[in-house]
Amino acid sequence: MPTDGDIVRLCQQGRSEGFAMLLDAYQGRVYRRAFSFLRHREDALDVTQEVFLRVARAIGHFQAGRPLWPWLRQVTTNACLNYIRDNRQGPPTVSWDDVVAHGEVAAADADPEHLAVLAWDREMIERAMAALPPVQRMVVVLRHQEHLSYGEIAGLLGLPLGTVKTHLFRARQALVKAVQAEAGGKRDAVS
Repeated sequence: MPTDGDIVRLCQQGRSEGFAMLLDAYQGRVYRRAFSFLRHREDALDVTQEVFLRVARAIGHFQAGRPLWPWLRQVTTNACLNYIRDNRQGPPTVSWDDVVAHGEVAAADADPEHLAVLAWDREMIERAMAALPPVQRMVVVLRHQEHLSYGEIAGLLGLPLGTVKTHLFRARQALVKAVQAEAGGKRDAVS
């Protein structure tokens, strides 16, 4: 397994195997991050491609010896922010079939009733996440999926710490309201 240093060195030398190693090592992580922000497969693929094009152009200035993922995480976040700004209509929700097809749930042998409840819960949360403003959605993903600190999120998004906390607070409130409203509607429909 090549190290980040090996990958950077080969890429800076312009060697194709270095770029192949970079893709092998990080393409999945970049795609998952883009997908978690954008919630649409094709958009995440477009952003992933854009990220690696940017990285290929800038790798010559990357300081050898530093880990690649923090830089790739920043480039991916910026690319997603740019994509959201350029495509204001907002991303659609994710279908359960897409979630299963992309391996986010590995419960092929699980109880069908449990899978149905899980599918409904996941769809409900996906709809609530998709309804959030893009910056709030990004803050939620960075905090709860990436487990970054408030300070790390502020640095990554270029926002003041207080603004990050406000976005996260408002996003959590909106998610709770949306989930409670939908869960209440589901109970009323069953009764």
